[in-house]
Amino acid sequence: MEQELQKNISLGKVIPSELSFFQKLTLFLEKLTLTINNILHKVSSILLFLLMFLTTADVIGRYFFNNPITGTYELTGLALALMIFFSLGSGQIFKDHIEIDFLTSKMPIKVQAVLSGTASLILFTLMSLTTWQLIEYTKRTWQGNELSGDLGLPLYIFIGLTVFGAFSFTLTFLLDAFQSFIKAVIKNES
Repeated sequence: MEQELQKNISLGKVIPSELSFFQKLTLFLEKLTLTINNILHKVSSILLFLLMFLTTADVIGRYFFNNPITGTYELTGLALALMIFFSLGSGQIFKDHIEIDFLTSKMPIKVQAVLSGTASLILFTLMSLTTWQLIEYTKRTWQGNELSGDLGLPLYIFIGLTVFGAFSFTLTFLLDAFQSFIKAVIKNES
C-alpha cells in the first residue's frame, strides 16, 4: 500500500499527509500477511522438492530393486495436504485463483470495490470457521491418539500444521476486504 501511495503521489494525485487509523491497520496487516504467506510458501516449495526425491527413490527402489520405500504413499498424501494449505494464501495474494468477473467488470470501480470487499468479508468469515474447525479436529485427533496407517505417525501434527496455512489464507481475505473498502472510499476515483 505504501508503494501504491507513492505511485499516486508521483502521478500527481492528492494524498493526505496523514494516514487514517484504518489505513495504518491495513498496512500492518499487509506486512504481517505477506511475511507469513511468504514463509509458508517457501516451506511448501521445500516440501515439494523433498517429495520429488522421495517419489523418485521409491520408483527406483520399486522397479529396479523390487523394494519400495515403506510409507511413500502415506507421506505423499500428508505432504500434499501441507503444501496445499501452505500455498493457499500466497495464491490469493497474487490473485492466482479463478475469478469470474464478466458482470462486475462492467460496474463502476467503487461498486466493484464494495462487492469485492463484501465477498472477501464473507470468505474471511467462512475461512475463520474452517480454521476453528481444523483446530478442533486437531484436538480430537490428539486426544484420540490417531496414527497414520503404515508409519504410525501422529496425525494431529499434520492437521495442526494445516491450521497455519488456513490461518494465513484467512488473513489474506481480511486484507483483501480492507484494501477493497479503502479503494471504495478514496476520493477522485469512479
